[in-house]
Amino acid sequence: MKKLFFTAVLGIAITTAPAWATSKSNLMTNEAIGHQASTHFPKNGAEYWVMRTKAVNFAKQGEWDKAIPLFENLTEQYQDDGDTWFLLGHGYLQTEQYQKAIPALKRTLQIGTIMSGVKSASSPSNDIMIKIAQCYSAIGSETEALAWIQKAIEFRWDDRKSLINSAKFENVSDTDQYQKLSGEFLEPELSRNDAWTYDLYFLLSEIKRLHVDPFHKISEEELELKTKAIAENIPNLDDQQIVFQFMELLATVGNGHNFIVPTHSLKGAFTRLPVQFYWFNDGIYIVKADSEYKNLIGRKVVSVGNKPVEHVMEKIEGINARDNEMQQHWLGPYYLALPEVLEGLGIVNDAKNVAFTLTDKNGKSDEVTLTGAPFNFSGFPTLPGLESADSPEYLTRKNDNYWYLENKQSNYFYIQFNAVAQSKSQSLAQFSNEVRQKLKQNNIGNVVLDLRHNSGGNGSIVPPLTRALIHFVEQDAGNKLFVIVGRNTFSAAHLLLADLNRLTDAIIVGEPSGSRPNHLGEAGWFKLPYSGVWGIISSQYHQASKAEDHRIWIAPHLPVTLSSESYFSGEDSAMEQILDVIKQQ
Repeated sequence: MKKLFFTAVLGIAITTAPAWATSKSNLMTNEAIGHQASTHFPKNGAEYWVMRTKAVNFAKQGEWDKAIPLFENLTEQYQDDGDTWFLLGHGYLQTEQYQKAIPALKRTLQIGTIMSGVKSASSPSNDIMIKIAQCYSAIGSETEALAWIQKAIEFRWDDRKSLINSAKFENVSDTDQYQKLSGEFLEPELSRNDAWTYDLYFLLSEIKRLHVDPFHKISEEELELKTKAIAENIPNLDDQQIVFQFMELLATVGNGHNFIVPTHSLKGAFTRLPVQFYWFNDGIYIVKADSEYKNLIGRKVVSVGNKPVEHVMEKIEGINARDNEMQQHWLGPYYLALPEVLEGLGIVNDAKNVAFTLTDKNGKSDEVTLTGAPFNFSGFPTLPGLESADSPEYLTRKNDNYWYLENKQSNYFYIQFNAVAQSKSQSLAQFSNEVRQKLKQNNIGNVVLDLRHNSGGNGSIVPPLTRALIHFVEQDAGNKLFVIVGRNTFSAAHLLLADLNRLTDAIIVGEPSGSRPNHLGEAGWFKLPYSGVWGIISSQYHQASKAEDHRIWIAPHLPVTLSSESYFSGEDSAMEQILDVIKQQ
């Protein structure tokens, strides 16, 4: 079946997305619409500011009955603040005043906004377009609702799969056009091979639509030729082999934030071996295992099948799209535990039985055969706590998004930040304020921020913690901030690291980080219509440093690597080095 057929069925053109200038946060629709600055200003600027502050606080608390009248007054007084128009439109939407919300949100698009800190109020231009579409859907205007969804998708809206079964669009969701826009539509009675081919070209279209710079590593012609080759080979492949080919295709785009999660799908879901691997400075070891295989923990991997593990890891590089080689050290062991990946790379002939040669601490060699099982993906693995010894502090509370402790005896305040996400019991802003107060009250001179387990999340919530740490180092010239980083310090956590590296004299400790200061990032979600295979594509360019910063990572000022011996004996090499520095001060 020809590519043109699939292009037509998808319902959107397969075009090259604009590069840096069209980053999701910089979709300047006001340039296309046009807007003249107002000459009308508030009569009393101080009173206006007080009212604005009060209105924003009400919005953050979700008290729209109090916030909306204030925003109506504010936008009447002064019409050039996109933030007030946005919060007015969002407030109308939250209170189901859809007719009023539409012009306020359209006005926001003319001016622009970067408003954050208000629940469910995402403010990039394409998110605002979706809010407008929701309003039109709610009032029964199908044509306008679909047109605004189309507009958002053309502006690289990165949550397209959330349209599937969305209650917010129930008035228009039963149309073919809506299902094409959501990515759910399938031509009736497609054969298995044609359905997979449809998924393939849908993936290609999403790479071109979502990726902020899809051809920085591979040309468009090469990408399309690879896609055509996969399409021609689909009849010869089983479902898992097809998904592997899709993984290889996406990996050719390069850079982190481009990967397929091969589980939870209707077709082609992968299995996972009952062990977890970690790449120490002295080799790859088993660090965690299901109950039946606990005896394998601590064993070193020598070979897979009949191939040395070093060769296997080199082959895995071919499907591990990454920002730098530290990301290979982080995610390479994850792919090593997926039998279908090993089969796809030609490492083993049978994904159902994978033979490993392992050695124990005495050098004794054994061969074990492992079989994969279905698994639930809940994020890429981090270094687990120990089962044979007491875990060091940094491995005891990895499931907590953020926490702290004070060690007066050794003169430091330790903050572990594991995920850029809100905790149910305390927001990150509240936590950051508590940290600031503790540091002030207890006259603390050394702070350790541990980002070793943090691979990102919602970067918009980070500023309060950033400000608290900058405030700490600015209070006294003798105050020291240590930041422990590693291979999976990534995405939103890496943006925090880059800010602290740029704005303070923080002492970076550990390994090089898993990303670049300036990088292609963000998570543009996709879900393939037939198979249900899902993943993410880089949809934004993040410039966290000066334009000429071409570092491939943020290197530590105090390099500390982790050996298998240190890990299994319960040592924290990074903290030991930091304590030595503190003692020498």
